[in-house]
This record gives sequence, C-alpha cells and structure tokens, in this order.
Amino acid sequence: MSDCVQSQTSLFGISTVTGHYVIGRVPMRPGINLYACRLRSISTTRYNVVAPVIPTIGESVTANLGPFGTLSGKVEQNTEDGFVVAISAGATRQEALASQISEFRNRSWSGLRERRGDRRFLAHEPRSMMARPDGWAQPCLIIDYSASGVAISAGYQPEVGEVVTIGKITGSVVRIFDAGFAVHFFERQDAASVESLLGAPQEWREAARLSATGPYDPVQPVLVGTET
Repeated sequence: MSDCVQSQTSLFGISTVTGHYVIGRVPMRPGINLYACRLRSISTTRYNVVAPVIPTIGESVTANLGPFGTLSGKVEQNTEDGFVVAISAGATRQEALASQISEFRNRSWSGLRERRGDRRFLAHEPRSMMARPDGWAQPCLIIDYSASGVAISAGYQPEVGEVVTIGKITGSVVRIFDAGFAVHFFERQDAASVESLLGAPQEWREAARLSATGPYDPVQPVLVGTET
C-alpha cells in the first residue's frame, strides 16, 4: 500500500492542492464533519492528506480534491498529521483519475498554474495549533494566509468575534465558511516571517493528544500542559 501512495509524491506541486472532506455518510455539516485538507500524495487507488481531524480506520470519507474531483472511500491508515483513504471507484472512474493525475503532472512540468494559486499563500508546513484565551487548544490546518490574516480548518468552529491564537499570532474570527473560518490578525505581520509564526507542528502533536479526549466543552476545557 505505502509504495502505491508514495509513488505519486514526485508530482511537482502536489502539496499545493487543497480540498475538503466529509467524515461519515451524512450530509455536510460545517465544523461538525466537514473540514479542509491538503493533499500529500495520490494514485488511482489511494490518496494521503494532511487534515485537522483524523477519522478512525474504516471510517467512510468523501473528499473533493480540486483537479482530481470528488473521491470516496474508507480510511485505510492514520498518519501523524492526517490519513490515507482507499478509493472506492470502478474501472471507469479509475481511468478518469489516471487521466487527471497525468494532466496535473503535465501542467506542473510545463510551468502552468491555476490563477487561484497565484492569489494566495500556502504554508509549507500547514500544521498548527489554535488556542483560546482560557488555555484550551486543539490542532488546526492552515488553509492559506496573508500578512493580515489566515484561513483555518479545525474540529472546533468558533463564532465571529471570538479571539483565537494560531501558532504565535492572535486575532479575531471575522468570517465562517463551509470548511473553516477566517481570522484577522490584531497586528499586521511581516510578510517574510508570518508563515514561521503561524506554523506549530510540535504543538500540533500535543494539542492532538489532548483533544483526543473529546470535543470542546466550555465548562471543562482541555488545557495545553494539563493532564487529562
């Protein structure tokens, strides 16, 4: 299995493909079972994504992965920062996916890019931690960012106006969308350093361990650095 998934990591630009996924066979519910993700690798039978909420092995997942379309299947493996899905598809869909992968490879090698990609910044390290003023924290995924704000996906969707810290930068939630929310920084950041301040892969691991105890409870919040 791993050889098949890893065989596609040579696709130039694959890490720029963002999408969203739904856990379970129920309607999409933003902040409940609909989240953003970043593609790590893909083949005609499996894909591997970085994700803020990791389903259990065997869980059904449907993901929309931009140029590769909508792919359904079951979680086959959990990774430190995401999961691998075995794609459920017939021969016709697999052939179409093979063509999409080939087209993506050819477009990348020719230097062509989607216009949307030129209008945003994608973090090289999308894993981060979202914290509230009360000390509660959980892992989150950086969808994209600018010097003045960041788009985030996480297992907890705050309300507009709520104060949160992403990595080491604090701001307020200004917009909610299907797969996440947008945070406006209290202070505009230097473009050269904002990405390093947003990323927090080490804190991601600790927050993931603590948040595994269950969803956010405002009465009994999960606190970083506190044993549960």
